[in-house]
Formats: sequence, structure tokens, C-alpha cells
Amino acid sequence: MTDQLNHLRQRFGQLLVLVFWCHVPLLGVVALLTGAMPVAGAMLIGAVMAAIYQVTWYRAGTAPMTRYVAAVLLIGQPSLLLLLLQGHMWQMDMHMYFFAMIALNIAWFDRTALVVAATVTALHHLVLLYFLPIAVFSSEGDLLRVALHAVIVLFQTVVLIWVSDKVVESFRRIERMGTRLVAQSETLKLRSHEAEQASRAKGMFLANMSHEIRTPINAIIGFCHLIQRTPLDARQRDQIGKISSAGTTLLRLVNDILDLSKGEAGHLTLEDEVFDPRAELSRQVQFLSEPLHRKNLDIRIDIDPRIPSLLSGDITRLNQVLTNLLGNAIKFTSEGTITIAARLVERKGDIAVIESSISDNGIGMTAEQLSRMFTPFMQADSSTTRRFGGTGLGLAICRQIVEQMGGWIRAESEPGRGSTFTVMTPLRIPEQQVLPDALPSESIRRLHVLLVDDNPITCRIIQEIFLQWGMTIDIADGGSVALAMARRELQAGRRHDLVIMDWKMPGMDGLQTLHAMRAVMGTDFAPFVLMMTSYDIDEVRQDASGRGVDLFLAKPIDAASLLQALNQLSLMRADQPIRNAPAHGPGLPPALRGLRVLLVEDNEINREIAAQILSDAGLVVDCAADGSIACRMVDQAGGAYSAVLMDIQMPEMDGMAATRQIRKTWSSAQLPIIAMTAHAFAEERQGCLAAGMDDHLTKPVDPAHLIATLERWLVLGRQAVPAMPSLPDDLPPFDIPAALARVNENRDLLLRLILSFADSHARACDDLSALLDGGRAEDAHRLAHTLRGVAASLELPLVAAAAGRLEQALSPGGQGDVAALLALLGPPLADAIAAAAQLRPAGPAAIPIRPASVQPAADPIMLAEALDTLRDQIRRRSLSARQGFGRLADLLRLDDAARQAHPLHMALQRLDYAAASALIDAEFAGPAQGIAV
Repeated sequence: MTDQLNHLRQRFGQLLVLVFWCHVPLLGVVALLTGAMPVAGAMLIGAVMAAIYQVTWYRAGTAPMTRYVAAVLLIGQPSLLLLLLQGHMWQMDMHMYFFAMIALNIAWFDRTALVVAATVTALHHLVLLYFLPIAVFSSEGDLLRVALHAVIVLFQTVVLIWVSDKVVESFRRIERMGTRLVAQSETLKLRSHEAEQASRAKGMFLANMSHEIRTPINAIIGFCHLIQRTPLDARQRDQIGKISSAGTTLLRLVNDILDLSKGEAGHLTLEDEVFDPRAELSRQVQFLSEPLHRKNLDIRIDIDPRIPSLLSGDITRLNQVLTNLLGNAIKFTSEGTITIAARLVERKGDIAVIESSISDNGIGMTAEQLSRMFTPFMQADSSTTRRFGGTGLGLAICRQIVEQMGGWIRAESEPGRGSTFTVMTPLRIPEQQVLPDALPSESIRRLHVLLVDDNPITCRIIQEIFLQWGMTIDIADGGSVALAMARRELQAGRRHDLVIMDWKMPGMDGLQTLHAMRAVMGTDFAPFVLMMTSYDIDEVRQDASGRGVDLFLAKPIDAASLLQALNQLSLMRADQPIRNAPAHGPGLPPALRGLRVLLVEDNEINREIAAQILSDAGLVVDCAADGSIACRMVDQAGGAYSAVLMDIQMPEMDGMAATRQIRKTWSSAQLPIIAMTAHAFAEERQGCLAAGMDDHLTKPVDPAHLIATLERWLVLGRQAVPAMPSLPDDLPPFDIPAALARVNENRDLLLRLILSFADSHARACDDLSALLDGGRAEDAHRLAHTLRGVAASLELPLVAAAAGRLEQALSPGGQGDVAALLALLGPPLADAIAAAAQLRPAGPAAIPIRPASVQPAADPIMLAEALDTLRDQIRRRSLSARQGFGRLADLLRLDDAARQAHPLHMALQRLDYAAASALIDAEFAGPAQGIAV
């Protein structure tokens, strides 16, 4: 029997104990009113029946014996009442009570108990008929009436048995269904476990395949890169270029397959970063401007002005979708116009629903071709005479990306009339609608600029960028036009300060144009020259060696890259321009050349390529064939290495284990470790960072990206500051032991905070006086509050108390002599500043808050508050943690490259809050312990 049925019986059995004992006073009251029996006697009989049931219940529980005893005793109650009401007009109504007591037995869900109750009722009536007829009938027994009662009892019993059996059967059916559900649940759990294991196995297979495929591709592309630096004839250069292009195409195919597999397995992760939609659209159009120009296609861009200036989402994936759709439009259009449109469909709070479309007037598609357009490995032209190539994966991946973003993608087309692809994506609107450092300086805005490029799309995009900056530029669509414009400027007595020149142009190319302009203008023509190219930038450097080009910029051009180049030129103007860049590959700044790095790579080919690139960049390279050798070399070097480039999959000891071993001795600040591996999945990148690595480069490694990454981390890792003095245990008026407890015993951090306090608040009294004299009491109150908080955090009780009293006096409704309180603050503050000055190291270098390429925050208390806020956001697993990191980066004055490369930023972009929590505790131990007030 089911547990539910037993539970109901248990509750009913307990209820009957109460029912029987409630009948005892009821029988006494009836006996008192009728006088048919002494009250005590009636109550005694009722108590005996109640006691019999209760004893049986306590001894047997819900066993059949209890049910049968209850059935008999329940009929006994109305029988006794029938005798007590003898001669009373209510006597006949007691027969209804019989039926109620019989029905009450249904709660046992036992047909035998119902039969027993019915039998006892029938016997009771027979006894009354033949032995005590006078108790019911006025003269003599009436057999017909007894028979009628018997029929009624029989009918009632049959109905109750039917209902009871149905209920019992329902419980049994529910029990069987429950058993089956449990069995099915176990089976489902087992199958889910098997599916998870299969998914993990698939993921591992893809990771291994990624590594195995990328390794030879790395060799192909890497050696092509090295060979292209050597002297080659035209035929050899063409052949090597084709091999490199084929390798890049193969790499793109591998990436497409991995993206598709990750999407189908649900492992496609989306990032969230703020971007300028107009700039990104322009960048993608410019990225494909060469095939557009080559096919003589026009392009029209129509962007809804209601679209916010900044949006937030996975811009890398969005660009992947846009590039694929735009590339298809170019591929399938032989002439005419391609139109890109974007409009704001609706705005819901901080979400903007954007609908983007790309239309062409190319070959179009039939309805049957449209039906399989987004199916993997299916193409519109799948015949053996295919003209357009491709794998048929691009649109399937686009659909996966867009749908994971919560949007949709659809296509409309007619044969011979072109196609339109429409994408809807909901994107978040960030609160801040202006990117920091997005505008050039005033000195850059004053430049007189000449742009020379035969590609009208590039010219239009760069012109729009300058217009957004409030600058006008002269535009020439070829070398001859640029030469004529330079002559006009010379005649008008003007000069161009900057020439942005395309390298490859019909007629006169960029270098020929530059030579001709110098010949015309003479020695007076000395602008800065920024050379653009969509070709290999190393080839351009080699070709332009000694030609007076200041800077090289790879297409596509966007506002950020152009502004970065202009800022770099601005620095060159201040420090004298460095011309005649070396022709060999990307190099490091002079200050970083000669540093020693360790390359850990088991593949001999990859080791040779990477070592050559690093050596050409100016580094001294040592090599290790596996992790165990690397650990020994790091130990023996004793701090001589400025960075380690670590492969992951190696014999003996892999890169993860080697990194964990090295991290036992060397911190990230002392020795940056950068993964350089064919493992490209986000989970593998996360694993590298969790093991203690600082960055992750995917093979095949782009040489420029490799050197740029190394430049960033070599700055972080090298010993650029004098040796720090040790923090004494006793430094009046600081309570050093108490302050150390606040920063988790991190002496270096406390030293930096004390020095930062001295720099930030040395003139606090003068600043407070100036604010008060200027009537800016609110600003003075804020400064006093900050000073009190920092002093309390650094255990300066006298300064904190004096600043606190001043803060209270400056608060709304506060009282006190502000001038006197300010005078009381001066001496203890001066003592603290003087004590901090004793700790400053010899030499001009400043000590940053943490060993990184950042300057100390202007106010340690603001840094502490930002850290505490970020910790809380990470604890709550809130997306706002990304904005919290942005505020922290602002306070630490991280540049854009350092922000993007910061492990904490990367963890938050992956929504890996566990790793983020560990990173913030490891890197910023102090403020969580109480620096913030």
C-alpha cells in the first residue's frame, strides 16, 4: 500500500480517539435530558467504548484489528443514543446517525471494515425487532421497516465500498506512476551524465584538434613571415605570399569549424564591452574596402541618428557577423551598390533593439536556396562548378551568434535581383555615452592635414573621423592631385603639418608621391608622414626604409587607431622624430631591447620561428623544450628573465604545471608569464590565467601582436624603480602594526599608501584654507572627510580626530570655530607628512600603488572605495562589476591596452566571478581589510 494511504489512515485513527471521547459527555447530556438511564451509567458505557478503541489503537495502530473494532464501536454510539432517546421524537432521527457512522468508516479505505459496520447495523436492527421492539416501535416490531432499513444499509455499503475501492486503486496507480517516474528520473540522470561526459569528450577532442591543426599552420605562416623578410625576387615573393594567404585561409576555416562546434555544444561565450557602433561599422567597411574598390562597387551607409553613440555587447562577434554578411554581398555582386542600414526599432529602458540590414543587387537566390541558407555546410551554389568557394559555415555561425544574443537573422532574395540580410540584436545602452580619451588634444586639432588615398571609401571614413573631432582635412585621390595641392599650398604660403599617405596607388604610389612632393617643395617640405597600407606592414617598412616615413598604420583605419597614431606623432614632435625605422619586423623600444626572455616550446619549428621574431625585436632569447627544464632555468637565472613565453601542451611537464611551480617563487610583478599556445578556447584561456599566467596568445601568433603584448608586460615586469626601503615597525605618528593588520600584513602596499598619502595631502591645510576663503564650504567638507578617512585607514589617530572635528564643523548645521580647528589639524598632519618623507627612496622615480604600468590614484580612499564596491559586485555576480573595474582602472590610470590585458578585466568579460574574486584578493589585498572608511 502507498505511503500516502497509510498516512491518511494514521490521521483518521488519531481523529477517532477524539470522536469516541467526545461521545462520553454527549451521552451524559442526553441521559440527563431524557432520564432514560442514569447519567453516570451512560457516560461509563461511552468511556468503556472510548477506552477499548484507544487501547486497541495504541497497541495495533492502523492494523485490521483496529479498523474492525472501530467499525463495531462506531455503530455502538448511535445504538446507545437510540435507547437513551426512547419515546422522544428525535429517536427516529438516530437512524440517520447510523448511516453517518457507517459512512465514516470509508476513511479506513478497507472494504472489510465497511462490511463489518453494515453487518453490525443489521444485527442491531434484528435485535431491536425480536428482543427489544418496544425500544423503537410503539406496539410491536415491524419486519417490513427493518427490511427497508437493511436494503438502505446494503445500498449505502455497496456505494461506500465502490468509492473506497476506487480511491485505493487511484492511490495504487499513483504509486506505480511514482515508481516509474523515479525509475525514469534515474535513467534520465544517467543519460544526462553520459551526455555531459560526451560533451566534455567532444570539447577535449576539439581542443586537441585545435592544437594539432594550429601547430602546422603556425609553422606555415611563421616561416612565410620570416622568409618575406629576406631578399626575394618577384616570383618568389609572389609564391610565398600565396602560401601565407593559403595558410591564413586554412586558419580561418579551422576557426569557423571550432566556432560552429562551440555554438552547437552551447560553449559559445559572449563578451560585454562598450563600443561606438558608427566607428565599428566604418571599420568593417574599410576592412573590406579593397575588394569593394577592386570590383568597382559603390557602398551606401544609412545609420539611424537615434541610435546611441555608445552601445555595449560582444563587438567581436557582432563584427564577425557583419564581416561575413558584407563579404558575401561583395562576393555575389559583380556591379552596382551595396547598402548597409541600421535603425533603432525600440528602446526599453537601457536596452536598444537595433535592426541592421545589408542589401546588394547581386545574383540573388531562389526560395529553395533560401530554405537551406543558414544550414551548416550548405551553400547557395553547391554544384561541382562552384564559382564562389567557401565552406558554407559562415551564415550558420552568424545565426548561432545572433540567436545567443537574443536576436534573429533572416534573408530575403530573388534570383537576379539581389539579396537582403536583416539582423536584429538587443544591445545594452551604457550610462556613459562618451568614451574616455576619445578626442585628440588641442595641439593635434591645430594640425593642417593632407590625406592621399585612391580609395573613396577610406577617404570618406577618415574625413568623417576628422569631422567628428572638429578638424578639416585636404583630400587627394591620387599622387598627381596631391602634388598639385602641395604646389597650391606653397604658393599660398602654407604648409601641411601631416600627410596621411596610402602606400599602393595607381599611377604614382605613396612613396613616389612623397618623393615628388619633396622635390617640388624643397627643404621647406618637412611634414610628419603617416603611411597607411592594407598589405603586410613589414613589407611596407622594408620598402619605405630611409624614405622619411615617421609611422606606419595598418588598414582598416578607425578612430581609435588613428588617434593613437596621432598621439604617438605628437610625442615624436616633442622628442624629435625617429625616422628610418628598421626594415626587419616589429621591434621594441630601445629601453626594452637587450632584456632576456625564456621561450618554453617543445615543437622545434615553432621554437625556431618564435626565437627569430623575438631576437629581431631586440630581445635575448633562451629556449626550453618542456616545463621541467623551464623551471630549472628560471631558478638558476635568479631573476635575470624579464618574461616567460610558455607553451601549454608539452611532454614531461606541461605549461600549466610549470607555471604553478614558478609562481611558488616568482610573482606576476616579478616575472610575467604569457601563454603562447594553439589552445584557443575560452575555457583554456581561463585555465591559463587561473594557473598564474598573465596573458594568452593563440597560435599562429601574429608577430606584431606578440611584440606589442611583450612590450606591455616587459614594462610591467622589469625593475624600473629603485629598490624600495623597508617599512619600519615603528614610525611615529603612524601605528604601523595596526595599519599592517588593515592591509593583511602587506608591507609594500602600506608603504605605497603612506607615500601616496604624503603626495596627495601635503598641502591639505592650505587647500582647505583656500576653499574656505573662496566660499566653497561644501568642497572643504568633502576634503576634510577624505582626509579623515585616509588618516583613519593609515592609523593616524591625531590627524583623523582633528580632520573629523573639522568635517563635523563644516557639515550642514555644524558648529565650531573652523579657523581654530584648522589650526589644530596642521601640526599632526605636518608630523605625518614629515614621517612619510623619511620613507621615500633615493632617486627621481616614483613608487606606484602596485607594480604595474600605472600611476598611483589621486586619492587612496577613493581607490579603497572602488575596490570594496567591485568586490561586492563580484560577490553578487553582477554584470555591473565590469563598470566597477572601469572605475578602478580610471583611478589606477590604466591606459586602454593595460585595461584590456588586465587579468581581472578578462575574468569579468568571461563572467568568471570565481576567478575574478581570487584575482582581486590576490592583487589588491589591502583595501578589503579596511582601507575604505
